[in-house]
Amino acid sequence: CNDNTNCAACTDAEAGKCTRCKADGTKQYLKKETTESQTGTCVTKQDCTDTHFPKDDPEGGNQCLLCGDKANGGVADCKTCSKTGDSVKCLTCENTKKPNEAGTGCFVCPMEHCEKCSKDNVCEACGSGKKLSPKKDLCLDACPAGTRTDANICNLCHESCAECSGDAEATSCTACYPGYVLKRDETNAKGTCIKECTGDFMAHCKADGCSLNVGGSKYCDQCEDGYAPVDGVCTKVASTTRDASGCKASGGKCTECGANYALLSGGCYNTQKLPGSSVCTAAQNKGQCKTCANGQTYADGNCPACTEGCVKCASGKETCTDCLAGYYKTTDNKCVKCTASSGDNNQITGVENCMSCTPPTGGNGPVTCYVTQQKADDGTGGDTGGSTNKSGLSTGAIAGISVAVIVVVAGLVGFLCWWFICRGKA
Repeated sequence: CNDNTNCAACTDAEAGKCTRCKADGTKQYLKKETTESQTGTCVTKQDCTDTHFPKDDPEGGNQCLLCGDKANGGVADCKTCSKTGDSVKCLTCENTKKPNEAGTGCFVCPMEHCEKCSKDNVCEACGSGKKLSPKKDLCLDACPAGTRTDANICNLCHESCAECSGDAEATSCTACYPGYVLKRDETNAKGTCIKECTGDFMAHCKADGCSLNVGGSKYCDQCEDGYAPVDGVCTKVASTTRDASGCKASGGKCTECGANYALLSGGCYNTQKLPGSSVCTAAQNKGQCKTCANGQTYADGNCPACTEGCVKCASGKETCTDCLAGYYKTTDNKCVKCTASSGDNNQITGVENCMSCTPPTGGNGPVTCYVTQQKADDGTGGDTGGSTNKSGLSTGAIAGISVAVIVVVAGLVGFLCWWFICRGKA
């Protein structure tokens, strides 16, 4: 063999086709160009990088193997790799495949902007600042309604929350779907979504007084005498004493508001948080709204509403630029519920029980659904979807079983007491 190649054994001295390199010198690793090849050229360990990785074998001879040589410790379909200790990590794959985060496999990964796939057609990490969808099948510009952003991953909120903070508990909602309102906890930063016009939001509200639409949900706009709507809740407010809202009450309504509160249909709403910020983002003298959130101009004590399901609109309220959670925008700039089909030429079909969606990328077909409402066990569906525990039983079913068990145990105890008392008398 040619000494210049550092070859210890070869098949063709002229071509330098080595089968094994010398154990001394710098070029100790036999670099193969294909996994099937039995010959190669001798290279240094430092030159065995990028498309190859080094494998130490003092007895059989050190080798410089292709990253895709699975039989010898590589990763199938791997194009470039790195090696740390005994582990080979794939960096890029052949064809259109992409590696997983650990670099232990190459998978079919056709999703645009997806950089890593954990298995075929399942994205693990997005690039270009995109967010990974809840079903791990898309890379999105922003996380959709019903999810929260955790390190560029869109993780699901509790199904009752349109937005949430920290975790997926029902008590961690920061915004609700249309038809529901946020009952805040003691921190005032998050809370639970409850049905509109119920609970605290209906207390001291006149029977027909819950009709003001704020952000897609109804709030009280006519309270009992001595009360007035503050952030949608009838609050005891005297005409001579003001709380933080600055509400001056008369006849169950506010007639003016303080700083950072907008006067909307006789109620004072904080412009710095929901629900008020969904209607007005800046207020001026005595509660007049300076900037309507939906792009309209404040008039007659209100921000004129856009069409149903629309958050922001233009061209006389008819052209919607953004939709509420639970709606998608059609090609003719209308907002339609995720469960309903559009009526335009590019027919878009809704998805049953879908709570968060976007229109299909092709302009027609079913919506892309991100969050699906769960049905209660009785098939009727609950206000927030009928929560289930790990056993699969609904909370209502568990409560019923618990009551039945208590009744049976109580009956058994009563019988035993009667039995022993009677026997004692006998």
